[in-house]
Amino acid sequence: MRAASILSLIAFVILSHAQALRAAVFQLPQLPQIPGVSGKSADWRQWDSFYTFVVKRFGQDLPENLKDPLGTVFLDSRYELTSAVAPGRGGDPVPQLFLNGWKRLSPIMNQALPVLPKQTASLYANFIGAADKLAATGPTGVQSGIVSLSPEVLTGMARIIEPTGGSDPLAYTTSVDSSLRTLLGFGPSGVKQSRLDRRFFPEQREASLLGSWLDRRAFAAESPAGKPNPWVVPDGSELHPYLMKVRGLLEGMSDRLAVKSKLGAEYQATYRQIVFAAAWQESCWRQFIKKGNNITPLASTTGDLGLMQVNRNTWRNVYDVNELGGDIQYNGNAGGEILLYYLTRYAIRKSEDKQPGGNLARATYSAYNGGPSALGRYRAAKPNPELKKVDEAFWNKFQVVSAGKEMEVKSCYQK
Repeated sequence: MRAASILSLIAFVILSHAQALRAAVFQLPQLPQIPGVSGKSADWRQWDSFYTFVVKRFGQDLPENLKDPLGTVFLDSRYELTSAVAPGRGGDPVPQLFLNGWKRLSPIMNQALPVLPKQTASLYANFIGAADKLAATGPTGVQSGIVSLSPEVLTGMARIIEPTGGSDPLAYTTSVDSSLRTLLGFGPSGVKQSRLDRRFFPEQREASLLGSWLDRRAFAAESPAGKPNPWVVPDGSELHPYLMKVRGLLEGMSDRLAVKSKLGAEYQATYRQIVFAAAWQESCWRQFIKKGNNITPLASTTGDLGLMQVNRNTWRNVYDVNELGGDIQYNGNAGGEILLYYLTRYAIRKSEDKQPGGNLARATYSAYNGGPSALGRYRAAKPNPELKKVDEAFWNKFQVVSAGKEMEVKSCYQK
């Protein structure tokens, strides 16, 4: 494909007026120089904001029967992004994120076109045309600089489906977005904040961005009132009471969520066991770790936080990233909600327990760890060796929990 035709396309994306965008015929004006076409590529946060903007906008117009597939597309793209920006990966992740993200999203947009109102369908047809042309250049195009996925290009594409303007489609925010939660099927409001942990971390109230937990000032081991944080794993004889307290938190949370979601009685015990085992797998039932005289939220290098290791990039706008790190009850509820989501909307709905070698608990955790497309990962004929270890480690813990021995989590702390 000639580079000139791609440049013409980007010119259309950026410079066309709203009336032209609504036209049924996709016209590409020939312009010799296009601002932003060869500029600096958008960073991964701008890309994530753009993709989230497009998915949310599309979700407003989408028929109900396609909203669940759209949620799957979005979450798989978020899981991919989290992996792509992990420390040590290097390079610019945006071109490949674009190619893979559009490969997921394109079929749903095309499927929706015939049932959308004519004017709305015209906007999305124009967007599909632009995205298809960009994707057609492949890695050699969007990765080599023939076409740059600059902020201007992404903004121009966003304006195809939202020609009247409005909010900045590249603005990166960490606040909970009720409309996104509703689109995904989580409901408009996030899990409630625990008052207990706020007494011990008052500075969390004023934090607007999570940033890097490893680079932030460690939290004091004592509260301002001189009381020790009750959610730091103690030593010696105090370990068992601590684990019992966490067990109570997890049990109460899972029971509340099961009732709220009207989970069938036949699945409730399995769900509670999944929660126990997942928390064991993810954190050994820890929200905080002690370093000398300081304590800090348990955090991985990839941004997994707290008791349930809920990732701050994957679940941005779905949960409050500050609360995920600073509040064990909030974190536990978030992880429990995600596990319930994958159990009911994916494992049960797709009859994973009826697949050869299938199991609801294993499917739920595979999706929790790897996204919706990983639902059947644990029963793959040729599994990734490292991911196989992860899935088998969870399965071993789940079997222990199913036997009523969830307190064996104490083995994490035995030297």
